Amino acid sequence: MKLLLRIIRRLMLQIVVLIGVTFLTFLLIYLAPGDPVQILFESRGRPASDEVMDAEREKLGLDQPFIVQYGNWISDIVRGELGTSIITRRPVSEELKIYLPRTLMLAFFTMLLTALLSIPLGIFTASRADGYADRIILFISYLMVSIPSFFLALIVLYIFALKLDLFAIRTESLNGIIMPVAVMTAGMSGWYIRQVRTVILEQMKNEYVLGMRSRGIAERKILYGHVLKNSMVPIITLLGMSFGGMLGGTAIVECIFSWEGLGYWAVKAISARDYPVILGYVLWMAVIYILVNFIIEIVNTLIDPRLRRS
Repeated sequence: MKLLLRIIRRLMLQIVVLIGVTFLTFLLIYLAPGDPVQILFESRGRPASDEVMDAEREKLGLDQPFIVQYGNWISDIVRGELGTSIITRRPVSEELKIYLPRTLMLAFFTMLLTALLSIPLGIFTASRADGYADRIILFISYLMVSIPSFFLALIVLYIFALKLDLFAIRTESLNGIIMPVAVMTAGMSGWYIRQVRTVILEQMKNEYVLGMRSRGIAERKILYGHVLKNSMVPIITLLGMSFGGMLGGTAIVECIFSWEGLGYWAVKAISARDYPVILGYVLWMAVIYILVNFIIEIVNTLIDPRLRRS
């Protein structure tokens, strides 16, 4: 019963956070300069009179006060509607279904490769702290983190797509996803190797490690049987938060490689001042972060008995 009440309280708190995020986003969009109706007619390549544009604003509800527009949008959300794109005239929910699978694919492969690379290398460097191998791997990881993702993406694009013609651009096939996944994995792995190394070293300073060593237990068994298990809570938390962020799309990499995911979709909507799409994207991001946090807490509770007792 206590666990159920705790879950209900957390869900109510997250709903309040969700409302606050949507309100602030709606307010910032409302106050931002620019006219989406004017951008719409300019994109169609034909001028329109003030009367026509006023009629379009009235049709879209953009002539109403801020609080009325926000109330109408919340009412639509409660009914399961995210609105209609001003530019494409398609429901935002349909566009979300188009772009989401591509971002899911990108995020899944990136996080899989990042975990397969960073966790073993982080354990390896921690077990050989301050050695030559540790210093070389840390130097490479610092280098990968220091290179901006857009710069690395441009280099990879120029060499492997334009010069060597090995990989495709703007395709949904496996060939087209290799370059964006490689760029994102490089940056994230460099950061995660150092994080995993730090977590492992902190665990190895605990008294239970010293006690097992004094009893003659093998170092390998201590590392993989106890230290790694106790380190999984912060590692899973970091991986989960990164995966949640990637589900919102990685705008820079997606735009450079013309990978039409959620980040690519959001950039187009912002440049066109497509209010419903921007709000739908922000709502999606907020919901994803809430769900990821909730799932991470449950998984950590199952892994760590101390969290279950608390």
